[in-house]
Formats: sequence, structure tokens, C-alpha cells
Amino acid sequence: MPNNLLSNNLASNNPQPKDPALAATRSAATYHTEARYEQMEKFVQSAFNGQGFRLKPLPGDASFRRYYRVSLDTPLQNSSFDASYIVMDAPPQVESIEKFIRIDLLMATRVNVPTLRAKDLKQGFLLLQDFGNVEFADILTTAKAEQDWATIDDLYRLAMHDLINLQGIDVNLARYSFGVPDYDAALLQQEMALFSEWFLPHINVAMSSDDTTLWQQFGQQLTQSLLTQPKVVVHRDYHSRNLMQDQYQQETLGIIDFQDAVIGPYTYDLVSLLRDAYVNWPEQQVEQWLTYFWQQLKLKPALLQTKSQANPVQMPSFMQFKEHVNLMGVQRHLKVLGIFIRLATRDGKSRYLQDVPKVWGDLMLEMSWLNEHASADVQQSIAPFYHWLNQKILPQVEQVLFRAVL
Repeated sequence: MPNNLLSNNLASNNPQPKDPALAATRSAATYHTEARYEQMEKFVQSAFNGQGFRLKPLPGDASFRRYYRVSLDTPLQNSSFDASYIVMDAPPQVESIEKFIRIDLLMATRVNVPTLRAKDLKQGFLLLQDFGNVEFADILTTAKAEQDWATIDDLYRLAMHDLINLQGIDVNLARYSFGVPDYDAALLQQEMALFSEWFLPHINVAMSSDDTTLWQQFGQQLTQSLLTQPKVVVHRDYHSRNLMQDQYQQETLGIIDFQDAVIGPYTYDLVSLLRDAYVNWPEQQVEQWLTYFWQQLKLKPALLQTKSQANPVQMPSFMQFKEHVNLMGVQRHLKVLGIFIRLATRDGKSRYLQDVPKVWGDLMLEMSWLNEHASADVQQSIAPFYHWLNQKILPQVEQVLFRAVL
């Protein structure tokens, strides 16, 4: 597929203008008007030189973006066109496609991401390669129903190999040539704050001044611990709904929804994959996959090294690795609990409520493991928060959340 659209120096290094405060008060429908749909049709027409096509809306994600499948009516023989493509509709007031393009170019050197066919930065439209309809999650569902455990294991190993390839991207190249930001303390804590801002009010918990102090101290200690982990390029949402079976290379996974990539802890994407909010596995199985990933890291220790680190990074023992995974999992699941409640209450996407019990369960599993097996200093730092979760938060979760789901 031609990449001539990329010859126009894409990075102005300035994202499209966005107003987060405005976005928070408006629904996606505010931006996806009939006039905008007509603009999108004209964009697609120009990309295919007037050839006939049909647009079909696709299920949305947790953002203001919308997606459509473009099916060409009669693909011309000997043309460079595929039979179908995906249009990303990202209103520039609230979404930036410029970063998507930069990250796509960066990741394309290591993993299978969509090829870009056409772009309109000003209006916020992208025309992308279509990986097809089959998600990683779909294959897992079928294999699980058939008790095809070999296929499930092969899929996860494939996803972990792709993740290791992704982590092979040089972080200095990503940071300085492609503008990938750091997963810094401010961002880590901003994400965790979603738990207190959205999840706790949802379950009718009001924090006292002592609660607030405990919460802030825990967040600061957790953040400092996460910042000591080796740094890699992080997809930031590497799970079963963002991995696709490539319809043109069915033994290959296509990776999507990577535009929020950062440079951060090496365990983040692994947590997203193995403690997926949408897929549940016995912890014994998760442990086997953690072991496999750790063994692959041992074969490629250079992945954990970066030129920007003053001291060489020592390969962690398996227990240290699991401690890193569970600490990272706590941060991610605190964030996801807040995000899912916000999506349901602010954005009207109530379907996310059904996945909240799984996320809560993962959070408590991680906290329990850290409380019993982590190093002494970690156990000491998490003990007050773990006690608070069990004594004050868990009863409300059981009363409000689990009854609502049942």
C-alpha cells in the first residue's frame, strides 16, 4: 500500500488544538454532525479518485473518535486499492490524529500496525489499512468454548512476542525523533486520581481528611516505585480488543489504538494483556504466561537497557518481576475503575459497568499478592491502603456494585 501521504512532513510537533474542559462537558454526538459526515465522504472520495464506495459505522471506543469501514463497490483490476479500508473520524477540537500518525510510523518498524493511505490533519480524518473483523478477543472466545487451550496459549505467546518486539524500540529515538512523552509522576498520579474522582463517589464513599492523606501518600509511594522500573515504549492499551487477526496475514496480529503511547514501565502492557478487563483466566494460567514472558526477557536482557540510564539495569529475579507486575497492575486498575465509571455516568456508555467487577477483582488480587509476597519495604508501604480497601471500600463495592451487576 503506498505511503506517499507521509512525504508531506507530518510532524509539525504541535498537536491539533484541543479543549479538554470543553470535551468533558459535551457528548461525542456534539461533534459528529451531518455536516461533518459529508466532509468525511468528500475526504474518502478524494482518496479513491471518485470510485464508488459504501461506509459502515463500526462500534466505538472509549474516546470521541468514530470509525467506519469503507468498502469499494468494484475494486479496479491491477489497482493499488484493497477491497476495504477504515476511516478514523477524530474531531480536531477534542482529538489529535497527528500523534497517531507519528506513533504509527515509529511502531511500524517493529510490529504490524495499519498502513496509512490518506490523511487530512486539519479536519481530523485518516484512511487506514483494514485488518478485518476478527479481534484477538473473538478468537479467544471461540477457543475457550471449544476448550482449545493450545490455541489460546499460542495466541498469548504470539501477543507477548509482539510486545517484546515493541519494547525493542529505542526509547531515545521514540522520545526525541517521534515526540513520545514520558509516563511521568504527574501522569501516573493523574490517572490514579480517577479512582477517587469517579469510582468512590459511584459507590457512595466520601473520603475523610485522614482517608485523603492515606490515599495521597499511597499514590506518591506507588508512583515513585513505578518510576524505578526499566523504561520502554508503552502501547498503553495492549489488550484483547486492540489486537486483531490481520485478514491479509492471518498468522499475524494487527495492533491498533496505540496513539496514547508513552515511555514508561516495562510491565504496563503485559498487565494490560494478561489481566485484561474483558477476559478472565485462572491465576495459575496467568502465572504460566508471566513465567514465559520473564524467560523471554532473560534471552534479550538488552531490552531493559537504555542509553539514558546512568546505571545498567539488572535483570530482575522472577519474584522481583512479579512484584513489578503487581505494582503496575495496582496503578492501572485504579485508573481503569475510574475510567469505566466515568464512561458509564458521564458519557452514557453503561456497557462498561459489566466489566468493573473483573477490574476490582484484579486490583484486590494484586494488593493481596503484594501484602503477602512483596519485599518488606513494599509490604510496609501498601499495608495501610490495603487495610483501608478491605475495611472501608470493599463493603461498599459489595453493596453497590456487585448487586447492581447481578
